[in-house]
Formats: sequence, structure tokens, C-alpha cells
Amino acid sequence: MLKPNRESRGAGVRSLLCAAVLALGAVPATAEIMASYETGGRDIFSLRVPDNWVVSAGGFEARQAPEEVTRVPRVLGLRPEADRRVWVGFVSPDGVSTTAQAEAYIRSLDLRLVEDPRLGPPRQTTIGGRSTRTYTGTGSRDGRPVSFTIALIDMPGPRMVIGLIVGEEGARGLYRDEINALVRSFRPM
Repeated sequence: MLKPNRESRGAGVRSLLCAAVLALGAVPATAEIMASYETGGRDIFSLRVPDNWVVSAGGFEARQAPEEVTRVPRVLGLRPEADRRVWVGFVSPDGVSTTAQAEAYIRSLDLRLVEDPRLGPPRQTTIGGRSTRTYTGTGSRDGRPVSFTIALIDMPGPRMVIGLIVGEEGARGLYRDEINALVRSFRPM
């Protein structure tokens, strides 16, 4: 028959007490997921991805892109994981370096994200410390009403970033905090 050793019993109790103290004093770890947009080997911007959002990258086709745009850029898209009614996207096309060129670029795209768009007047603001022209508007998608915001962000050097937020009626309000945090986290690189 084995008899407990007084030393090993004391070490076991000390280990148990240490584990309990560590467990009680532990603070839940927080992790931030950052996404960055890179083109031509150069990082353009980064942003923080909200919890439970999905990030995708892909392209879209331009019907008649402005002549100075040499290739179709990648789109950084984000949306809530369980809700497809809201979508946020960013693109930084090569050759688009002014607000006027960004406006022409947007008009040239066949995005199919919003049908029958009605735009409000432009507003000036800042995103990530950069001068930004925004437009808000309404339209429809698949027969359902949507609202949208377009942001034309003037980046350092000859480059623009175009941001787009589209949400079905009522859905954008559900994700207002996440969308605002995402936009506030935008950082030029």
C-alpha cells in the first residue's frame, strides 16, 4: 500500500492553489483581427475586422473604366457572418489619384449592388486622418430598399481609396456600432 508523502502532498496543494489564483486573476484575452489592402507590393491601408464578420477579397468588372485605370483592382469586402443584408467594401484602383477620378471610376462600374440609386449632396469629412468626400443615398437591391454610403478617401501620394457601405432597410442600424468601429479603425499605411 502506498502512503502519501508529506512533501508531495504539500507540493500538490501549492500547485492547486497557484492554479486557482491564476484562474481567478486571469483576464480574458482579447484579440484583434486586422486586414490590410496591398497592391503592387505596397500596403495601402489597414482596418480592424469586427468580431463575427467575414472578410473576402475579389475583383469586379468595369464596363468602361477610366482610361488611366490599367487593371481591375481587388475588392476587400466585409460583412456580418450570419447576415448578408449588410456589406462593406474597399478598393484602391491604380491610376485613380483624385476625387474627380474616383467619382468617374464609381460611375463607370457595373456593381449591381444598388439599383435605381438616388444620391444626396457630397459632404467633406475625414477618415483615418485623410480628407474624404462622402455621398449617402438610397436605392434597391433584389427589389428590397437599401441605403448606402460611398467614401472617397484621399490617400498619401497619388492614390484614392473608395469605400462603400450597403445595407438593406433596417439592417445597417443593427450593425451601426460595428460599422462605425470599422471605419474609425481605417489607417493609411
